[in-house]
Amino acid sequence: MNSFWNGKRRYIALLLFLAGVFVALVVPPVIPFIQLAGENLPSGYDIPFTDIRITNTFVAAVIVWILLLLFTVYIARRRPSDGGEVPPGGFYNMFEALYEGLMGFIGGIAGGAHFRLIFNMFMTIFLIVLLSNWMSLVPGIDTVGFIHPHTKEKFDPETEEYKVITTDGFEIYQGFLGISYVNGQCDWISPADEAAADQAALAEAEAAGLAAQQTQIEDAAYARYQAAHGEHGASEHTDEAGGDHGEDSHGEEAVESAATAMDDEVLAARIAEKQARANRGCYTGVALAPWQDGYSDDKDAKKKPIPLHPDPSSEEAKRVPWVVLPLVRVASTDLNMTLTLAIISVVMTQYIGFKALGIGYLTKFFNFGTLFKSPLGGIDVAVGLLELIGDFAKILSFSFRLLGAMFAGAILLFVMSFLVPILPWPFFILEFFVGAIQALVFALLTAIFMNLATISHHHDDDHDDDH
Repeated sequence: MNSFWNGKRRYIALLLFLAGVFVALVVPPVIPFIQLAGENLPSGYDIPFTDIRITNTFVAAVIVWILLLLFTVYIARRRPSDGGEVPPGGFYNMFEALYEGLMGFIGGIAGGAHFRLIFNMFMTIFLIVLLSNWMSLVPGIDTVGFIHPHTKEKFDPETEEYKVITTDGFEIYQGFLGISYVNGQCDWISPADEAAADQAALAEAEAAGLAAQQTQIEDAAYARYQAAHGEHGASEHTDEAGGDHGEDSHGEEAVESAATAMDDEVLAARIAEKQARANRGCYTGVALAPWQDGYSDDKDAKKKPIPLHPDPSSEEAKRVPWVVLPLVRVASTDLNMTLTLAIISVVMTQYIGFKALGIGYLTKFFNFGTLFKSPLGGIDVAVGLLELIGDFAKILSFSFRLLGAMFAGAILLFVMSFLVPILPWPFFILEFFVGAIQALVFALLTAIFMNLATISHHHDDDHDDDH
C-alpha cells in the first residue's frame, strides 16, 4: 500500500514549501492594522437595498455558511442509500467516524427523549465555530484586501474647517501587475514628525555638547587643584606664573574638542537612523537633516494639504499612511458573531427546558414553594436567583471566551509570521488544535446546559415518592 506522501504529492509539498520560503524572503511580512471590531468595507459594498455597510467578518460568516451548505450536499450525495451499500472511502469515511464518535459521546451525556435536539444543536454549533476558527489558517485571510489610507477628517472649531488627521500606518509600493502592497518594513513618518525629530536631535546634540564641555572644565579645574596642592617650594609659584597662559589655552581647546565630539556623535546617530531607513527602501523619514542641507523645516509640507483618499499609484500616496483593510477576517474574532452564538445557545437552553418541564421550569429560578414551609426556604429562593443570574452570565462567558482565544490566536499568527516569516508552522499547528478545542468546548457546554435544563429539581423527590 502506497504511503500518502509517495509519488507526486511529496514533490508538490516540497514545491509549496520552497515557494513559501521564497515569498517570505522577497515580500516583507505585514502586520495588519489590529482592531477588535470588524472593519467596514469601502463604500459601494453595502447590503442590497439597505444603507448598512458590509464588514469583513460578515463576509467570513457568509463563506462559512456557504461551505456548510456545500458540505451538506456532499455528505447527502455520498451517503449510502441503504445499509447494504458499501460506503465510499476517503473524506466521507473520516467524517462518518467523527460523527458517530461524537454522537456516542453526547449520547452518554444527554441521552433520553431530547437527545436528537441536543445533538443537532451541538453538531451545528461545533461545525460553525470550527470552520470559523480554522479560516485563520487559510493564506490570504486577514492579509489580502483593500489598501486603505489611514486618515480621517476632523473639524477644527477655531478655523471652522475640516482637517485631515493622519494616524499610524505604513508605506506602500507598486508590485506585480500594478498591485499595491503595504511595506511592513517602513512605518510612515509625516514631514512634521521628521522635522521635529531632526530638531530634537539638534537640541540633544547641543545639550550633550554642553554637558561634555562642563565635565571637561570640572576635570581641568580639579587637575589644577591637585597640582597646586601636591607641590612645595618656590618653584610652585614660578611654574604657575610661567605656565598659566599655556595651560588655559590648552584647556580651552580640550573643552571645545570634547563638546564638538559629543555633538557630532549625537548627530551621527540621527543620520545613521535615517540611512538605515533608506537601506530598507523607505521613502519617508529619510530626507537630509537640517544641518546637512541648510533648511530647518519642511515648508512644502505646510503649503500642500494632505490628501484624504489619494490614488495608490500617484506621488500623493507617499504623503499618506496606509494599512491593509482585509476583505475577509475570521468571523470568530468579532464579538457580534460570538455574542450571537452565545445568545442562541442560552435561548435554546431555555426552550428545551420549557419543552421538557413546561411552566414548572420556572421553579428553577423562582422557587418560592418552600419559603414558608422550611427554615431553609430562603436558601432555595437565593439559589434560584443565582441560577437566573448564572444563565445571563453564560452569554458573557461563552462569547468572550471564544472571542478572546481566537482574537489572541490571530494576533499570535500575525506577530510570529512577522518575526519568523520562514518557519511559522508550529504556531499554525497550535492554532489548528486551539480552534478545534474551542469549537468542541463551546458546543459541549451548550449540550450540557441543555441537558441540565431538562432535569427537574424535584426529580429525586418524585423518585422517592414513587417508591
